Amino acid sequence: MKTLFFKIGLIFFFISRTFVCSADYKDQILKLARIDLLPYFQGQTVVKQISSYDTTGGNDDGFSGKYSYLRKENGNLVIAELKGPGVIQRIWTPTPSNDTIQFFFDGEKTPRIELKFIDLFSGEKYPFSRPVVGNEVGGYYCYLPIPYQNSCKIVFKGKMQFHQVLYRELKGDKTISSFPKKLSKEEDEALSSVIKVWKNSGENIRTLLPSMLENVKTVSKSVVLKPGEMKSIFSTTSGGRVVGIEIKPQLLLNSEFKDLIFRARWDDEPVAAINSPLSDFFGYAFGKPSMQSMLVGVKDGTHYCYMPMPFDKKANIELEFLKSPLNQSAEIPVNVTVYYTDSKRASNEGKLYAEWKRAKKAEMGKPYLILNKTGRGHYVGTALQAQGLNSGMTVFFEGDDVCTVDGEMRFHGTGSEDYFNGGWYALADRWDQAFSLPVHGCLAYSIPLAHTGGYRFLLTDKISFERELNMTIEHGPEKNQIPVDYTSVAYYYCDRPPVSNNLPAMELLEKVKSPNVQEYWLALLPVKAFSYGASISYEDCKDAKSGRNYEVFRLTAPGDGFAKFELEVPSNGEYKLYMSYFKGPDGSPFEVNQRQIPVKRMDGYAAENTFVEKEYIGSLFIKEGTNTITLKMKDKPQNSGKNMLMVHRIYLEKIVNN
Repeated sequence: MKTLFFKIGLIFFFISRTFVCSADYKDQILKLARIDLLPYFQGQTVVKQISSYDTTGGNDDGFSGKYSYLRKENGNLVIAELKGPGVIQRIWTPTPSNDTIQFFFDGEKTPRIELKFIDLFSGEKYPFSRPVVGNEVGGYYCYLPIPYQNSCKIVFKGKMQFHQVLYRELKGDKTISSFPKKLSKEEDEALSSVIKVWKNSGENIRTLLPSMLENVKTVSKSVVLKPGEMKSIFSTTSGGRVVGIEIKPQLLLNSEFKDLIFRARWDDEPVAAINSPLSDFFGYAFGKPSMQSMLVGVKDGTHYCYMPMPFDKKANIELEFLKSPLNQSAEIPVNVTVYYTDSKRASNEGKLYAEWKRAKKAEMGKPYLILNKTGRGHYVGTALQAQGLNSGMTVFFEGDDVCTVDGEMRFHGTGSEDYFNGGWYALADRWDQAFSLPVHGCLAYSIPLAHTGGYRFLLTDKISFERELNMTIEHGPEKNQIPVDYTSVAYYYCDRPPVSNNLPAMELLEKVKSPNVQEYWLALLPVKAFSYGASISYEDCKDAKSGRNYEVFRLTAPGDGFAKFELEVPSNGEYKLYMSYFKGPDGSPFEVNQRQIPVKRMDGYAAENTFVEKEYIGSLFIKEGTNTITLKMKDKPQNSGKNMLMVHRIYLEKIVNN
């Protein structure tokens, strides 16, 4: 007899079929959206990853291509050589090309898949279809399953750089057919249904599953939390599973303090399964809602989680409003809807757990520990916020993720943003701002505030462990030498509760703070406006004395040309303004304004290109949020031709009164 929750899965895919442990390609495709299968253990399965990481411990994770292939064969590169049966579940790169990639199955002499590397991700070559494949936040990803019965060899005709290939090895008596030469009608329909679900990612569960409400019980309530209060939002003393939670605070949450706690406890377990600031569990970034994934996120003020939460005989989910000096008189009214069924946890399912961690200063010389867990289960997601403690470029995000499973290192990444299917932080239209996709995304990015973050959920690529899992991430390109304030949530299913899952001391729940100095790279700043007839460019300029090149923003304009830049600051206060710029033969006088208020008049002329480093401009009072600085040119004394200025960096240093 089918379980009630499995009936939800049937409705979800609009396909009527009996659940069996099948390995046909239709089932492999459908797993891309079978949220209901998340709790199930992957028996007789080993999940591994091949990547281009620098095996010497350096940071050449694909730049030179030295570590990007196993061997050369007939002048081409063998990227992977996998023994079957198995399934490739994820392929990622930030460096696709028009060079040819080939997949040879089961010893065949002719590749069954042969296409341009870029077309694994472009959506132009069926069945590699968007959004199951695609690109955003600087990375290109492919989640279309590629099964192989006996073997799969991947050959690349060109220069390969960065890549990751995640695959499942099937053990025991499990079998599977290799990637079909052409999809059947049933397989086409399965892919279409998955594409529909991925395109609707982040939608309300009632929109995704309009018919499931006939089979799922719903409880809604409104609670008002006062500081120091804890209230249950769902409780039952019979077995079942929660299939959806929607929480809508009626006030904006306090971004200064992670004071609203989301907690869940299953059965008679002495330790809470989930014990996290609500904002971090649902994917905030530095006090603001950011994540809108298929499984967890915030949309239109509603905090949603659609990860199945099975339990044996009882469950209790609650909210606690911590008491602190910041919220002594506040109240938080909250509306809650919980979707659940009476279908108890099966013997081959784990329970959902989430571990919140924060290190205000990650230990030097050691990677940041996201999760260390013993037992049997699988890892299904990471949300990570990373705040640099020094101003300037976010070089700490060069660090690699490493996952050791059952005593074996099975995953070694190529960079922090790469783990989140991204790439190329600090480049325009790549890893440069918050952006959500169905299973991954960038939570935030700011060079001036020296912070970033990302999330990734694992469906078909979930990492199974039989005894132990250890997940870490480096801070810095080598040897963990860059100071960072990390906050993470690890989502996983397991057959046993954690030994402890208590929230740390109150000071660790305080607002994540940016450095006192903000450094603004003009090539990445929004240019709010510039004058008619002006031209802008970003280029290198050489200092005549030192011979050193600096990237500059160049503005050329007639008369009183100007450019206005948006500067994001973390808090109200008085700031010192500094600027690094070039003087040169074509340089003109210019004025630095805060909106219409002149701050300082400067001369951009010199007989040869001369770099001026961090000149003090003046003191400003600035409010938290986005502010503008205008660079306004003045006519040259000789009034000849167009005026020009070249600016390298702008700095704001907060004046701290002791």
